[in-house]
Amino acid sequence: MSGDGLRPRDTGTRLRRTSPRSPACVVLALLVVAGWAQAQVQGSRAPIFKYYVWGQVRSPGAYSLGGSPDLLELLSAAGGPTQYADVRNVVLVHAVSQKQVKVDLRRMLAAGQVVPLSPGDVVMVPNSPWYVMRDGMSIVTTIVSFATLVLVVMNGLK
Repeated sequence: MSGDGLRPRDTGTRLRRTSPRSPACVVLALLVVAGWAQAQVQGSRAPIFKYYVWGQVRSPGAYSLGGSPDLLELLSAAGGPTQYADVRNVVLVHAVSQKQVKVDLRRMLAAGQVVPLSPGDVVMVPNSPWYVMRDGMSIVTTIVSFATLVLVVMNGLK
């Protein structure tokens, strides 16, 4: 490059290297050890953290998401709520503080709100009252059927 006048320009901007003992690196290492995050290949952009969904979703379980996911992203990863989900009483348990927050998904969507998640958070989607009633009706139907069978057999023996 000498002689042609083309030289790399020094803009004065220098990249700082993060120390492996910086607070951010220490926190990330602790999250990896605790199982809330997965170690990433060097050069990846964002770490991946674990989040948990229980209850009335199509695929409850643990999900590894990168970036800064929100409640809807996690529920979508789990396949969304089932027809028996009570979307007005979803409970978000923050892993670090153990604080529980009740979320009405219908109001949240109508208002365009975003509920951010923290690593290790647990989302519980409860059964709707209709689900409980459906189970209760199947028990009542079984009892009535059994009672009818007993009455028919007793009348047939007379």
